Amino acid sequence: MVSNIIGQGRQEEVLPLLRRIAGISFLVSACVFITLNIEPKLFLSIYGQGDEFIEEGIPVIRIVSIALLLMSIGTVWLNAVTGTGNTIVNLVIESITIVLYIIYVYLTLEYWNLSIVWGWGSEWLYWTSMFGMSFLYLRSGRWKNKNI
Repeated sequence: MVSNIIGQGRQEEVLPLLRRIAGISFLVSACVFITLNIEPKLFLSIYGQGDEFIEEGIPVIRIVSIALLLMSIGTVWLNAVTGTGNTIVNLVIESITIVLYIIYVYLTLEYWNLSIVWGWGSEWLYWTSMFGMSFLYLRSGRWKNKNI
């Protein structure tokens, strides 16, 4: 949709479009978030692993479901960068994000030996940094001068 709008010469509509798409994505993800968090025991019980598994899994469900909300926005904005035609910027954003992710996971799980719940917190860093860099790039307007 972003490349289509740009191709039509309506660049000023890109950011409002992204806000609408991200809003829809967030609302759909929020429905899953609410469903998971209202009754996480029901969801975890489908694996048939017992009460200990369920109790240990609830904090992970909470962390991952929040990451789902972050992903719903971060993915939209990163795909918008792709839609501008600047794949180099997209590669740089993804590369930096992956390096941050790896460093976080290594420090959290190997160096500090924190619980797996904190390990799953890496998803917060991943989606937040991906969104942040994509947002800054798109807000800067540097993509407007890109010739496709």
